Amino acid sequence: MIKGKEKENLSESAYRQIKDALCEGKIAAGDILSESRLAAELGMSRTPVREALHALASEGWMEIRRGIGAYVKPLSSKDMEDLYEVRCLLETFAIKTSVFNITNEEIDSLEVRFRACLDSYRTGMPPDPKGFSGLDWELHELIVERCQNTYLKTILRSNYSSMKQYQFLSFEALNDIKESTLQHLNILALMRSRDVDGLTETLQNHLNWASSLLKTHR
Repeated sequence: MIKGKEKENLSESAYRQIKDALCEGKIAAGDILSESRLAAELGMSRTPVREALHALASEGWMEIRRGIGAYVKPLSSKDMEDLYEVRCLLETFAIKTSVFNITNEEIDSLEVRFRACLDSYRTGMPPDPKGFSGLDWELHELIVERCQNTYLKTILRSNYSSMKQYQFLSFEALNDIKESTLQHLNILALMRSRDVDGLTETLQNHLNWASSLLKTHR
């Protein structure tokens, strides 16, 4: 029983680490992943890695090619557009209730960190893509998690990994720290004033802007 549980935990660890690498662009579309190489990098045997790869393949991230390895599927422009369209509809709906459940202290914390990003940019030392993307995601996740619609949260949670991947790529596409930060600070200011109409419109424009970066980049 103990060995079985250990095996399960290793598979989950491999799954999480490989998926994180996909979302952060460390593993790119078109890459061929070797079980033995991944096992060595993750410090585990090939069995949990194989199970993780098959789980990711079942979710559409890759396909297993016998005798070759796991092929990472290219991102579809249509999938990206469809996902951003749904995300925009649901997130702008979520903000209408979540804005009243987000505290001023949480807004303060995010605002301080976004302003620190802007200060770093202005001094010629912009934050790393992973750190900035993580901060960006934290704000958008807060918007979703504080809304009062359980079904909406379930739908968005089921697509979080793909959203993170596209979000990271949209940042990489233009690497426009200044514009992105200013947009987020504007969103936070509207949150603080509980301006639902202005916030909904601004959030929609922000998500459309992020989506346009990907379209231009592809």
